[in-house]
Amino acid sequence: MEEKRDIIYQIDKDDFYGYFLNPDSKNILNESLTIKDQVKKLAEGIELINQELHKQVLEKHEDLLQQANNATQLETVLNTMNIHVKTLFADAERLKAQITIPYNELEKHTKVLGRLHLASHILRQVNRLQQLSKRLSNTNDPVQKATLLQELEQLAADPELKEIEIVTNELRNIRTHQQKVVQLATGSLNQGVRNENVTQTTTALQIFINLGTIQSIANNFVENNLHECKESLKLAFVVSSGTTNKPKGGPGHVSLMSSQGFRNKVWSEVEKVFSEDIYSICKQIKFLQTTLNNLYLPNGDFNIAHTFWVGFAKVFQEEIQKSSSAVQQTLEEDYPKLLKSYFEMTTKLKYDIFSFDHDVLKKLENSYLSSSLTKLLDPTQAMFTGENALPTPDQIDSLIRITTNELSVALIEENLSEQISKNVAKSIKMFAVKTEQQLETGPEAAQVIGGTPNTGQQRNVNLANSLYYMETQMQRMLSNMKESLTESCAKIINESLQNLNNLVGAIMQPLIVSINSVIETIIITLHLESDWAKTQAPVKMYHSCSPYMKELSQFISRVYQTYLEDFKNKEVLSVKCNEIAVRTIELFVRHTSLLRPLAQGGRIRLQSDFHHLENSLKTICPHLADLGRPYRLLKSVASLIVLTPQEIVSGQTSESSVSHSTVLLMLFAFAGPELASPHQNTGWSLPKVSAWLDEHQNEAERLDLIVGALQKYEGIVRQKNSVNYDPVYPIMSQYLETALKQVNQ
Repeated sequence: MEEKRDIIYQIDKDDFYGYFLNPDSKNILNESLTIKDQVKKLAEGIELINQELHKQVLEKHEDLLQQANNATQLETVLNTMNIHVKTLFADAERLKAQITIPYNELEKHTKVLGRLHLASHILRQVNRLQQLSKRLSNTNDPVQKATLLQELEQLAADPELKEIEIVTNELRNIRTHQQKVVQLATGSLNQGVRNENVTQTTTALQIFINLGTIQSIANNFVENNLHECKESLKLAFVVSSGTTNKPKGGPGHVSLMSSQGFRNKVWSEVEKVFSEDIYSICKQIKFLQTTLNNLYLPNGDFNIAHTFWVGFAKVFQEEIQKSSSAVQQTLEEDYPKLLKSYFEMTTKLKYDIFSFDHDVLKKLENSYLSSSLTKLLDPTQAMFTGENALPTPDQIDSLIRITTNELSVALIEENLSEQISKNVAKSIKMFAVKTEQQLETGPEAAQVIGGTPNTGQQRNVNLANSLYYMETQMQRMLSNMKESLTESCAKIINESLQNLNNLVGAIMQPLIVSINSVIETIIITLHLESDWAKTQAPVKMYHSCSPYMKELSQFISRVYQTYLEDFKNKEVLSVKCNEIAVRTIELFVRHTSLLRPLAQGGRIRLQSDFHHLENSLKTICPHLADLGRPYRLLKSVASLIVLTPQEIVSGQTSESSVSHSTVLLMLFAFAGPELASPHQNTGWSLPKVSAWLDEHQNEAERLDLIVGALQKYEGIVRQKNSVNYDPVYPIMSQYLETALKQVNQ
């Protein structure tokens, strides 16, 4: 084995033999050796190979014999298999013959049967076609003819009959009858719809239903009518904008497109096309849809009215866009006229499907609303042009006229009225904003001490009066239009007008705050007068008022005449004066309840001051009783002020207008110095305790303050080891207990 490898290695590594072993070698001659040497070396190599083969055969003699024996056995088996395969093929051929022959026979009979069946079918169809064709020729009823034609159409659709001559001849006759029936039905349909003849229209529709063409006929009817609408609109816009090619004029030349005559022509054509042409077409569609609804349709209902209305909206929009710029401008500027024509047509039709659609004219409506808003805002803006400009009545009247005109034009349709009303509200809002920007603010605008109002205050009064004039004129306009203007539109405008009233109130408010502040300052001075502790008051005190009350009365009268009377909006002024009256009553009751020491003479004098205050307040609030609870409080405290503690407490009920805390504060005035008032215990000044009471309106909090004062007094008595309390203390303690129970319920 090792020797064999040596021979192989020797041959493989030899350069000369390498030329013969390499299949890619193109040159097998070695130029370094002569041909004789190469032949000799080649013979030596062949000899080595022969020796090796001889050696291999000798060494593996038995294996070679075994392989030869196996090859002989294999050949025998293959021969046997070949015999079996041939036998199998022979059997398969015999089986094939047994199956194929009957199959071919069966196939032949099947073809014959199929041809017989086809011939029978053709004969039946031809026979039926001839029978129906004969009946068709003998029938005069178009509805019956339509039924026969539908059946004949189905028979003629059979592909097996197409190449039969007799059938072709019959079909020519059938087509002739069909054309006549369709022509008759079409004319009958158009005439019936035009005249709204139910019988004629129903008959025509039934013919098309029987022919099976009702769907296409309905669609064609809609398309034709849409085309007529399109042509009518196009003609109206073209005729109205038609011009001739004339040379331009010289100076003073006026464009036809902007003349009033041109506008009148546009609207004459538009109104005519809606009231006559399109209205007539819509009536026909409506009539046809109603007639179709009463018929049995094999393929379901046909909503041709809806299809037409959607198509008309599209056609309408397209024709407006295709019209000349002059026509479009006219339609935008006088949009309500177009809306009126469209809206009145839909109203006149009285058909739910043909309802008014805002989206169709949305673009024109938006342009008109924008233009309308400009018409309202420009004069509003012009009123405030220039420094310290004030709106004049003439300017406001001019704006009212414009507003009235805009609302009147929009009355044709509720949605447009609402949109215009919103524009009016925007102009009112701008008026309020511009007015507010012109107002004088700061301390000078709120002062009420001077003898006359300053320039800023006079300007504010004038602006407030302009707001009032604007509001009253608008209200007058709404009153005149209440029969035509919808509630929603009136509500929109009224809500915006309320802002004018609010602004008038805001202009007055700084004055009201200052007036209330001065009133409190005057009322506080009652604590500085020294005659309250007198046992009896002089007789003249029953009729005259105290110095502070005289000053208060004079101030109220002067401030009303000087700063408030010139405001013309008496409704808002009345509300503000009521606020002053309520605040004055509240402050006066508060400080009279805090007043001490107070003898019977002082109480009688104080009661007289209550009466004088009531008369003084009637200067700004003539109907003082209309204030309700504040007025009852004023009258009640005036009555209680002269009573004894027992009478004051016993007269209180759960429905009393005088609060528990006020009653208890009044009772402190009957006590000695040791039973100090709440603000004396806390060391508060009178303005501070008044501010605290303003901030703490809750009755429970006020009672807690009083509880603290009584508890401190109890502590003082206990420190003295005394059992003698102030005579009014038990009354106060018992009443406080009752008050706390009622408050905590």
